[in-house]
Amino acid sequence: MTFRPPRVIGSVKILERLGEGGMAIVHRAEDVYRPELQLAVKFLRPEMGQDADLVRRFLREGEILKRLRHPHLVEVLDFGRSGSTPYLLMELLPGGSVKACLGEPPSRLLRRLVPVLDALFHAHENGVIHRDLKPSNLLFAADGRLKVTDFGVSLWEGGEGTRVTRSQMVVGTLGYMAPEQHGDPRKVDGRCDVYAMGALLYEFCTGQPYSQVQLPPASLRPGFPPGLAGLIMQALAPDPARRTGSMALLRDQVSAWLERAEAAAWGEEPLPGYRLEDHDQPTVTAVKPKAHAGSSEERLAPYLDALQTGGVGSRRAAAEGLRRSARPEDEAYLLEALAQSPDAARFAVVVALGQVGSAAALPALLAGLNDPFIRAESAESASLVAARTDRGHEVLAALHEAGLGSPWRWSARARLGDPAWVQAFVENWQALPAPSKLQALAAAAHLPVQEKAIARQHTAAEAQRAGGHLKEAWEALS
Repeated sequence: MTFRPPRVIGSVKILERLGEGGMAIVHRAEDVYRPELQLAVKFLRPEMGQDADLVRRFLREGEILKRLRHPHLVEVLDFGRSGSTPYLLMELLPGGSVKACLGEPPSRLLRRLVPVLDALFHAHENGVIHRDLKPSNLLFAADGRLKVTDFGVSLWEGGEGTRVTRSQMVVGTLGYMAPEQHGDPRKVDGRCDVYAMGALLYEFCTGQPYSQVQLPPASLRPGFPPGLAGLIMQALAPDPARRTGSMALLRDQVSAWLERAEAAAWGEEPLPGYRLEDHDQPTVTAVKPKAHAGSSEERLAPYLDALQTGGVGSRRAAAEGLRRSARPEDEAYLLEALAQSPDAARFAVVVALGQVGSAAALPALLAGLNDPFIRAESAESASLVAARTDRGHEVLAALHEAGLGSPWRWSARARLGDPAWVQAFVENWQALPAPSKLQALAAAAHLPVQEKAIARQHTAAEAQRAGGHLKEAWEALS
């Protein structure tokens, strides 16, 4: 059946066709009153419009996504019917799907997915289960954010949102479907989405789909980190009762693993068989040049918005995006943002200033030493700026404390070669508890070469005797 889309829907002009699937056809669109918006319109295929349940499911996707708001969920602006044709008006996601990331360094992919896990937790908290998560349903927006799309077969517990899926339907995609979805799809909960994300993590960290191999990750990639393997295999447990209990727990597990020493030593290279040059640029190359070509506000504002509105996982990802995207010419914009941002966002602005700021940023960074929300980031960033601008004496005067002082100042004082800190390190080393010794060695790794040699020599005997993490931290002083 030939489909002829309407030419306009209200103030929205329907433009060229972008793609189609078994259920819908997608066109690019433009709002004549807001031409700066990148829009897409998703139309239900005419042959599907004869099935009342399919029409209901299609329009329910619009209702669901208008109800849900999260920086990493696709935004639906309107839905309804144009004549007899059901449609969804939504943001255009032009950066392709996460499928393009297959083969890239796993640690990079995991960091991309943390805010996605947070978005799915938000959906689950609002009674919405996706039920068809797969790489093609994770798309990149124009600002580089990865977003969850295609809630057309989701299960919604809200409103009069009856569980419209028929008991005899199979809902999902083979390879990512949880075992319980092969029964009555109405009897699943959020753990089926956890299984799908576990399958995606397995595939993108090993290079092989779990459904085809059914093996522990280390069987495919010797040396696979046991902590990461454990959390992936728990997410893939066939029995929902033994599976990771919620998307929030999976999000927290992945976030925690990324901060462990196990993560620091693994996952920064592409998968075997993939070339480094294929992944040495951001995946969303189709949209990144446009973002970089614009003003500071155009490039950085999306990250600041996400910092203010997202959950913990999405804020962490937005902070990393802000740090990576900031450039020296953004300093004035970042200083203004620091003065205006709420507590949840200021830490990320301070970190970005540490990467690109000049001496002009030092007053704001030093003022942050008195702010409990950003004092650690302010100390670190002030030391980075001072090291670049030959203002170490000024910053050390602000950081100075008797003895070792506050642990959150240690790295900053060490980076600037504070002789008082080095002396206190030597004098107090034996009395420090084990966790503080690890923290002190991590800070000492930032010392200038001569002072670092002093710290290494003074701690060598105990590090060799103790072994384990203490020895690893000591070896990092070389």
